[in-house]
Amino acid sequence: MEKVVNKRRFSKNSFQTLWRLLGYFKGYRLGLCLVLLLVIYTSFAQIYGTFMLKDVIANGILAKDFTYTVRYTSLMALIYLLGALANLSYTQIMIRLSQRVVFKLREDLIKKVLALPVEYFDRRQVGEIMSYFTNDVDSTINALNQSFANIVFSICNIIGTILCMFLINVYMSLIATFIILSIIIFIGINSRKCRKYFRKQQETLSILNGCIEEDLRGIKVNKAFEHEDDSFEVFKKKNNDWREASTSAFFHTQLNVPVIVSLSYLNFAICSIVGILFIAYGLLPEGIAALSPFLIYVRQSAQPFNFFTLHFNTILNALAGSERIFSFLDLDEEKLKDKGHVKLVKINDTYYWEIDENTHTPLKGDIVFEHVKFGYEKDKLVLNDVSFYANKGEKIAFVGSTGAGKTTIISLITRFYDINEGLITYDGINIFDIKLESLRRATSMVTQETHLFNDTILNNIKYPRRHSTIDEVKAAAEIGGATHFITKLKDNYDTMLYDDAINLSEGERQLLSLARAAISHPPLLILDEATSNIDTRTEKIVEKSMDKLMENRTVLVIAHRLSTVRNATAILVLDHGKIIERGNHEQLLEMKGRYYSLYNGSIELE
Repeated sequence: MEKVVNKRRFSKNSFQTLWRLLGYFKGYRLGLCLVLLLVIYTSFAQIYGTFMLKDVIANGILAKDFTYTVRYTSLMALIYLLGALANLSYTQIMIRLSQRVVFKLREDLIKKVLALPVEYFDRRQVGEIMSYFTNDVDSTINALNQSFANIVFSICNIIGTILCMFLINVYMSLIATFIILSIIIFIGINSRKCRKYFRKQQETLSILNGCIEEDLRGIKVNKAFEHEDDSFEVFKKKNNDWREASTSAFFHTQLNVPVIVSLSYLNFAICSIVGILFIAYGLLPEGIAALSPFLIYVRQSAQPFNFFTLHFNTILNALAGSERIFSFLDLDEEKLKDKGHVKLVKINDTYYWEIDENTHTPLKGDIVFEHVKFGYEKDKLVLNDVSFYANKGEKIAFVGSTGAGKTTIISLITRFYDINEGLITYDGINIFDIKLESLRRATSMVTQETHLFNDTILNNIKYPRRHSTIDEVKAAAEIGGATHFITKLKDNYDTMLYDDAINLSEGERQLLSLARAAISHPPLLILDEATSNIDTRTEKIVEKSMDKLMENRTVLVIAHRLSTVRNATAILVLDHGKIIERGNHEQLLEMKGRYYSLYNGSIELE
């Protein structure tokens, strides 16, 4: 599914990546233009102030004209002062603009995360995805805050410096420009290598973050199975990959400084000798008055490159990070998200499917699978010709060994994945014709992987219906069997949950998940091994509440314990992606087939 649209070609070209990044300044172009004008003036102040030195020396100091010297020296000071103020101003403006750009960039990233299909996250570590929001965005903001304005300043400086040098003396400028071009060629060649290694550095860092995140989440498992040494070896290898990429990147970057400094000193030395010879042979009529500012320009010509190298790491890191961000933003989103035309609407406190403006059908909760085939990989089917139906108010249970395809069926109903062949209907409507938002609002789900947010118990229970009242929350908690432990907590419903509710037991977390399902009222309820983390004692407490939760709803249950599905309307036994038996509890026991073996323990359920 990780297809990338044509925009991904931007990652192949630094200039196009930079252009796309600058597109985020849309709406702030006036501020960006002001920054550019202030940067240009800052460069002008530095260059023109030096150019005025020639006239001050020739017409003021050497001519012993005190008034002229004071007047033009004061003018130079004013130009430099205004340049310093312009420098301070554009730095502050750029910081504010860059923060707004990064704000928009993070917004686009989280929108992309929410829009990507579930299967994308099945193949990615959380730490790797987090790197887009942290390392890649941080490298981008550092460049926006510090480097891009300095790049413009450096370009203006080098152009203005070379122009003024030619105005002083063409022949000496040709010599100086030759060495300046040598510096430019070296930076161009070296930057290609730097960019490659910085890209690799960002990639290895995201992998390293993923490794760290996985180790932190699995720290108890690591310790329980004495896997610390193996985990350390895996981390050590990934950390070493990052070290090698970083070393190569910084080696080539830091090579710029000594080379540029050496060439600039060589340029200054050659121009000094040539300048003295020009004065001696009368080729520089203005003498020392012209040579002094010229040599200052020669020294200043290295400054833009020094600025460039000082920010080189930041720039290359930003380009590498931006390329990764834009590649991520260009991933395909969930298919058909905006192509479904049927939506869920509420009319007089009753929900209907709106087929069109004049056609509405009641929301009931009927589910039908017709000859459904599906595989996470096209050549490897997980479900093969699965057909069944669940009418309003029925409880359908799925049992079978691990890998039989139970959870996959649930994922297809909510379109976490799309089927390869066949048809799935909800109330007689093809689920592909239903808008994803409406399809998922019409379904309530409790999975075996309970996720609770860093918020109060109150807000976690009413997560599906934010407008729920406290009384509705308490009623849902009662149905879900969570009241007995919530009322024993010091802050009751205002108790804060942290780090996926680590301050609660596994069973308590699952009970809150059941309460969250109870507060939502769609007619289809999916229980994916919902009692897998509840002990036997807690299970007995919640059984009566579960009956209330399932009342007047179509319920699809994936069984972890066969005792929980004895009262199901129908039990479907799956094996290798096919339904091999169906019937109620008594009927299946009479068959003495797969279910009979599972129930009596001769075959393991898990």
